[in-house]
Formats: sequence, C-alpha cells, structure tokens
Amino acid sequence: MGTVHSGGPDLRAVAQNLGFLAPVQELDKEFGQSDAPGKFTQSVLDVSRMEPRPIRPDWILEGAPDARCINLSMNTRGWASTDHWSCTKGKFRWHFHWDETVLFLEGEVRITDETGKVYLGQPGVSLFFPAGTSSVWDVPAYIRKIAFNHRPVPRYAHLADRIVNKLRRMTGLVPAAKGGLG
Repeated sequence: MGTVHSGGPDLRAVAQNLGFLAPVQELDKEFGQSDAPGKFTQSVLDVSRMEPRPIRPDWILEGAPDARCINLSMNTRGWASTDHWSCTKGKFRWHFHWDETVLFLEGEVRITDETGKVYLGQPGVSLFFPAGTSSVWDVPAYIRKIAFNHRPVPRYAHLADRIVNKLRRMTGLVPAAKGGLG
C-alpha cells in the first residue's frame, strides 16, 4: 500500500489510495513536473472533491447541516493533518479531540465557546480550538474552512524528543539551529 516508515505504513500513500487526498496531476502537468514521487504533499482546494462527513446527530441543535470534507495532508505518524471542510445552514455543538487551527475561506459562522464568548468566523479569520474544548457553531447559510489539526503530544514524549535531539546535536548528527526557520 505504501512505503514503511518507522514500523508503520506511509499514511500519505494510504490516504491517496483511499481517495482522501485530492489529485494534483493536472497542476503537475501545468508546471511541467514529472510523475516521480516527491517528498512533499501537494493538494488543490477543490470543493467538488469533498465528500459527505455527517455531523453526529446528537451534536445537532437546529436544522440539518450538511458537512463535507476532504483530507489534504497527513503526516506519516498520524499526529497532524490538514482538512478542507464545509457546512451548510444549521446549529450544532462541536467537540475538539485534537488541537485545531482553522482559516475560514468562505461564508460566515458564529461560534460560542464554553464561557459564552462569541467569535465570528468569516473569510480571512483564523481561530485556534484546543483539544478537549467544545463550542456551538451557528451557520446562517454556509461556511468553508481549512483545518490544521494536531494531536497533542504527551509531556513524556516532549521530554524524550528533547533528549534525542540534544544527543543528535552533541554527536553531530544534526547541526545546532542558528535561528530563523531552519
């Protein structure tokens, strides 16, 4: 199905085989790119490729919201993903199991957090929803967003990661960061 990395399947290849990642062959041809496999995931925002992803019935408060989604990327260990999501008119409660940062692309939504504070989601607005929180989404007509999802890493894993990175730097396997992005 895909290449094996760190004892598991290449989730990007699995997602492509299942049809969750939008094909970019047309874009590749436009830019003269080869069919050779690359290191990066490239996706195109294509509303027509989005598939039904119904909101749980017990979460719906009003109306009959129709949610649709397509996965754009997923890291090889399943700790992060990017989704293109849309929803029609309705009101529902949403429970965040992952940290999620969204960037709204189209439409409007009023989001009420657990304290009663209301946030307006509209094109160009970004919101962060921590894992373990809930909110009420009131979509007057339509909303479309990109969701950047990240599964929170347990504290012990952060410590182990810091130790491994320190050892790699000390042994010269990874050069010390010199600032900036890389």
